[in-house]
Amino acid sequence: MSDDLATLRAGLTTRWLGHSHEHHTVLGSTNDRALAWAREGAPHGALVTADEQTAGRGRRGRTWCSTPGLNLYTSVVLHLSSLGATSAALSLAVAVGLREGLDGLGLPPVDLKWPNDLLIEGRKLGGILCESRWQGPQVQAVVGFGVNLHQREFPPELEGTATSFARHGVLRPRAEVLASLLEALEDAVEVFLTNGFAPLRDRYVRHCPWLGERLTVEDPEAPGQRIDVFAEDVSLDGRLLVRDAAGRSRHLTSGEVWLTTDRGSRTT
Repeated sequence: MSDDLATLRAGLTTRWLGHSHEHHTVLGSTNDRALAWAREGAPHGALVTADEQTAGRGRRGRTWCSTPGLNLYTSVVLHLSSLGATSAALSLAVAVGLREGLDGLGLPPVDLKWPNDLLIEGRKLGGILCESRWQGPQVQAVVGFGVNLHQREFPPELEGTATSFARHGVLRPRAEVLASLLEALEDAVEVFLTNGFAPLRDRYVRHCPWLGERLTVEDPEAPGQRIDVFAEDVSLDGRLLVRDAAGRSRHLTSGEVWLTTDRGSRTT
C-alpha cells in the first residue's frame, strides 16, 4: 500500500469510519479542522489527515511534534447523543482500539499509559486527544491521535521519551498503518457507543502495566502539588483509582502521572 494518505480509501475495510476523508498537505491542527467540519455537517466517522501540522497539540495545550511526511496526524468526527460522565472513558476506549490496530505490524508489545498514551518500552509511540462540543441536541466529539512512524530523530526535549516504528526497525507505509488502526478503532468505538466502557475495560487493563505500581500524580485537591499513590484500578467511567499514603482512595479524571522508581520519578 502507498505511503500517500490521500490513497487511503482504496485500502480501507471499515464499514463507516474514514469513508468521508479530507487529506491536507499542511494543516494547523487536524482536531481544529475536524471540529470545524463537524459544525459544517461532517458525517459520523469523517476523517481528517495531514502530512504536516503547524499547530498540532496534545493534552493540556502542549505542542505535538509534527515532522512533515513521517508520521500519522489524524482526527475522527463522532456524533454522540450525549457524553457526560463517559468523556474520560472515550479516550480509554480509543486507546484500546489503537493498541489492537497495532497488533501484527511487527512492533514490540505496546502498553497503555493512563489516560491517553501508547508506549513501547516506556517511550511514547503515540498519543490521543479527545475534544467535544455541543451542537444542537448532539455532542460532536473529535478523536485526535498521532503515531510516530518513520521518524528516527526527535527534538532534544523528546529524545529520551519518544519512540517510533522506525526506531524498532519496522517500516510500514502510513496508509497501511492507518487502515489497520481505523479497522480496530471502529470496532472499539462501536462497542463503546453501544455498551459503554465495561466490555472494553479488561482489554484496556491487561495492557496497562502501571496498575499495581507506585505512582506520583498531580494532587486533585491541591493543583501544582504532587502526591505518591498506589495505582489500584481503572473505573468503568475511565477514572484512575488510586490509594494515597494515608490509605484514602482517590478517583483521578485527568492529570499527569509519573512512575515512581527507586531512583525517583520517571515520566513518559
